Amino acid sequence: MASKKYLLASVDWLQVQIFELSFEDIARNILGIPEEHFNLENGRLQYYGYDCCYRFGDIRIYDYTYDTQTDKILVLGGKACEWYRKQWLEPLGLTFKQFMKNLLIFEDLIAILRLDICIDDFNQPPFFTPTQLAKICKKRQFVCGKSTVYITYGDEFTGQTLYLKPATADDRIKFYNKAAELAKQQGVREKDLPPQIRTEVVFRREKAQAFFMAYVESDIPLLALFQGYLKGKVKFYSDQHFKVPLKKWIDFLGSSAPFKISIPKQTTELFRKFQWLEKGGSLAIFKALRFLVVNDVFPKGYEVIDYENVKYSFDLANELKKYVVERNRSDLIEMIHDDTKQFSIRKNIKKDDD
Repeated sequence: MASKKYLLASVDWLQVQIFELSFEDIARNILGIPEEHFNLENGRLQYYGYDCCYRFGDIRIYDYTYDTQTDKILVLGGKACEWYRKQWLEPLGLTFKQFMKNLLIFEDLIAILRLDICIDDFNQPPFFTPTQLAKICKKRQFVCGKSTVYITYGDEFTGQTLYLKPATADDRIKFYNKAAELAKQQGVREKDLPPQIRTEVVFRREKAQAFFMAYVESDIPLLALFQGYLKGKVKFYSDQHFKVPLKKWIDFLGSSAPFKISIPKQTTELFRKFQWLEKGGSLAIFKALRFLVVNDVFPKGYEVIDYENVKYSFDLANELKKYVVERNRSDLIEMIHDDTKQFSIRKNIKKDDD
């Protein structure tokens, strides 16, 4: 029987919003990949208005066709993270954490939107299976922060997946049989692949940013940090009185120190944009322009700028809409929509240019 120590933690998804950097800067200075390796393709990203992307393998940088100076989003999905780690970074003697630390050079210009962290259990037998934990949840013998939501898919014969917390949560937890998933993708039998039970958390928005910073700014290994997060967040019990912790779960988390993500209420995407406005220098530029106007030395050629017709980006408009709804001012949504860039305009321009 294998020793129950074969656990591997890794980053399985990274999605970063990047402001005021060109595609070339992102490719060369953030990823370390020559821009010639990328192809420009049509591309859509759910919930965003991007209409194209620069693609190298499974690595994608989303952008706007006719507004290349605005924000972009770098997406490294599961396959991209694995390929980038093994085929690009390791031959250069670099780790994925070193790449993540490199992002801090541009800290004032980036926002971590999504970060998936997983632990793969390659032991045989594993510490637990999703089916075993699902049975515990069915008896309501678990705690996951303040949430009591759990959802299961499949069964013990086809492979069961267990989710803790609703789909809208910023830190949803997932347990599933990764070996069964890979077997289906590769068209082979599950027994022909090594056993692999995956525990995964999808961090979004502020929690993604917080976990990212906690990891890159500490010397704690990813496995220990993630185990510590789970130790402080999730508890399974063997009894209905919540007095006897589930031994399999305790063993799985080992001696890791509990770790908790704390998010100040005022730290939202909208407020992060306000912070970028100040730290990124745009506010200083506006002040300089106002200074020139007041002193009647405004640059020639700019007098005809119609500032009233400046439009919000899609991302900023979405954040504004969420903000006003949270403050019971839904009546402002129509005004925000009217002052937002319209995707159809770019398509019409492209058609005329052709």
